[in-house]
Amino acid sequence: MKVFSKAVPLILKKTSVPIRIPTEVPGLDREDDDLYAIVQSADETGYTIILGATPDCEGQHVCSYGTLIGTTRPFNEIADDGLTDRRKKRVILWNGISGYFYDSVCGAYCDDSLIVWTEGKYRYIIGLKAEKQSNMIKVANSAIRAGTGRWK
Repeated sequence: MKVFSKAVPLILKKTSVPIRIPTEVPGLDREDDDLYAIVQSADETGYTIILGATPDCEGQHVCSYGTLIGTTRPFNEIADDGLTDRRKKRVILWNGISGYFYDSVCGAYCDDSLIVWTEGKYRYIIGLKAEKQSNMIKVANSAIRAGTGRWK
């Protein structure tokens, strides 16, 4: 996906965490001119990418479409992930990888649905605004299948 073409080289220079960037995202099958992949952080412990409607989005609800995280840190150390307050459902991802789906919580607005998984010592989170479980599994599977190889 064209939206990640500038973010991926930057991440590859700054982290050894294997990147997991989806090749399929619901609603983004068209040209990605109205979505920006913003590298919020990238270092030896991992990376965080914000998918934003504006080039200066910092993850606020008004401009954020989602988040991609790859890290060596435990899930409970990842700030603002919302995992501890939500119910999870176990899902099986590509190649038999076990993961968990966290449904979106809606109040004044709907937050991100999350899919999380572990590959060896690496942990991954993909969050997309109020997305359904079947689509989140497709997104995660596309990221796992693509692996680092597609983005070199």
